[in-house]
Amino acid sequence: MKFSRLLIYLLSIALLVSCATSKSFYKKGSKLEEAGLVEEAANMYYVALQKNRNNVDAKIGMKGAGQVVLNSMLNEFVQKKSFGDKKEAITAWEEAMKLKAKVANVGVQLDVPSMYQKDYDLVKSDYVAEIYEEGLELMDQGEFNEAEKRFVEIKRLDPSFEDAHELADVAYVEPIYINAVQAYENEQFRKAYNQFSKVISRKTDYKEANILRQSALDNGLFTMALLPFDNGTRVSGLEVKMSAYTLEALTGANDPFLKIVDRDNIELILEEQKLGLSGIMDEETAVSVGQIIGAQAIISGAILSYGESIGRPQRYNRVGYEQYQVKRINEETGKVFYQTKYRQKSYDEFVGQNLVTVSFQYKVVSLKTGEILKSRIIEREVKDEIHYASYDGDIRNLFPAGNSGANTSRSAKQELVSLFSARRDLKSVDQLSNDAFQVLGNEMRRDIEQLMTELVP
Repeated sequence: MKFSRLLIYLLSIALLVSCATSKSFYKKGSKLEEAGLVEEAANMYYVALQKNRNNVDAKIGMKGAGQVVLNSMLNEFVQKKSFGDKKEAITAWEEAMKLKAKVANVGVQLDVPSMYQKDYDLVKSDYVAEIYEEGLELMDQGEFNEAEKRFVEIKRLDPSFEDAHELADVAYVEPIYINAVQAYENEQFRKAYNQFSKVISRKTDYKEANILRQSALDNGLFTMALLPFDNGTRVSGLEVKMSAYTLEALTGANDPFLKIVDRDNIELILEEQKLGLSGIMDEETAVSVGQIIGAQAIISGAILSYGESIGRPQRYNRVGYEQYQVKRINEETGKVFYQTKYRQKSYDEFVGQNLVTVSFQYKVVSLKTGEILKSRIIEREVKDEIHYASYDGDIRNLFPAGNSGANTSRSAKQELVSLFSARRDLKSVDQLSNDAFQVLGNEMRRDIEQLMTELVP
């Protein structure tokens, strides 16, 4: 439709050179209109009004040329309507209304005779009723995606039309619901849970989605018992710290199907059964103990090695240059001036590091089959470093040494300034130790989250 190009022109022409004035665009529009190029003239008048909405001549031009273009677009609507093409007629009407709204934004009101509005209302009413019936038929045929498109279009054109909102929701969720039920019946509980969740997010009370989602969660729940870890090092208490960070990480896992039973709960359950925790450590009895504590797998682990390195900051004496001014007198003019000079100064630079290294092995063992579901050794190094400088004088006048004297480049000066403002305190090895175990716990969590997608599809 040729007139639909006008909207594109109206948007793009606004990007013309900003130095052009409103008056110059009006003159261009006037010449185009005289030549019979009404659509192009309307473009120029529009830009003229964008630059100056008080340009009376441009308003008059926009009113005349814009009305001519709008009338042509309305006539195209009538032609489409007469040929019985309701969808194309509605599209033509909407293009005309976009033009009317666009021109109104620059202060010019174009007229739409009431007979056109009445014709449009009739066409829209017939079209909406027609695609409503199509939507119902498509739903009967199981073509839910196509049906949804019809109902969404009805919602756009006539939001109050019968039950279009409800049917659009049904057309969207029904195929998802069908897939969810099929996944549930195939014992793909994670897939079913996710699909039912999608249904509920769109339509909270749809069929039995809530009940089946909860049933999928209950049936797919996978419980792991976290056993006390072993400590293969000479540093006491590491296994307790590792257990604490692991439990924190796993209980925060982003998996609704994962349930963790920790040491306290395990001991409570076993105490009720008059058993000891040592029973779980024997793989031959792991299956029976697992049944007692209601777990499908156990997580065991051991700290293989642990090291700490406390680094006392090392001091290095550096050569720098202090800037200063010397007063001079120009012999010819007698005027006073100041000459910049540099004298050698020393400052101190400090470098230090604290380091913690940990090696940890864990296993996830099925209590149903005794199979090792996951085994991994994780080695991590966590360190903290400091690098700073100290100077007794005014650091604003201090420059680093270059190949021959002071290095006065901006980058060199900024680098030196950053050393004087750098952090001077190292993290303690206790802090680094906590950081290391937290990293290990989070690494285990990511591994087990991945494992869970395989255990509960």
